[in-house]
Formats: sequence, C-alpha cells, structure tokens
Amino acid sequence: MSDGEISGWQEEPFVVEVKAGDIKAFCMCGLSKNGPFCDGSHVTTDKMPEVIKFEENQTIYACGCQQSGNRPYCDGTHMTLGEDK
Repeated sequence: MSDGEISGWQEEPFVVEVKAGDIKAFCMCGLSKNGPFCDGSHVTTDKMPEVIKFEENQTIYACGCQQSGNRPYCDGTHMTLGEDK
C-alpha cells in the first residue's frame, strides 16, 4: 500500500452512540471484520484492543480508515487519503 491510499474499513468515521457505563473494545490491529470494534482477530498479532469505559452519554467518531493518529478516534486523516489519485 502506498501513502495516501485508503485501506481501512470505510472512508469516513463510524458514528457511535455510547451510554454512561458502556465498555467498548476498539480494534487496533486492523484485522477485525466488525470494525471499529474488536472481534478477537488480534490473537495472530502483538496488538491489543483499546478498551474504553465511557463515563457519560455521548456521540463519538471512531476511525474508519485505520490511519488516525488518535485511534480509536477519528482525527480527520481520512480526508487526506486518496488525494494522489
């Protein structure tokens, strides 16, 4: 894969509604078939999911392109991918 190529689950963030007390495990290995959430595929890697307990009801934007510098959250990187096409 070259720089600027989209390789993630989708070309935009996942909009996820969470409630206070929810615990979510976000995929960090990039192999999950249930992105952005962990499905256990990391067992073949040295990566572990990012497990977060949410303290309040909120809408989060989870990275869909797998290129964010702030994973599991979207940082807008997806907007610059594929520009070289």
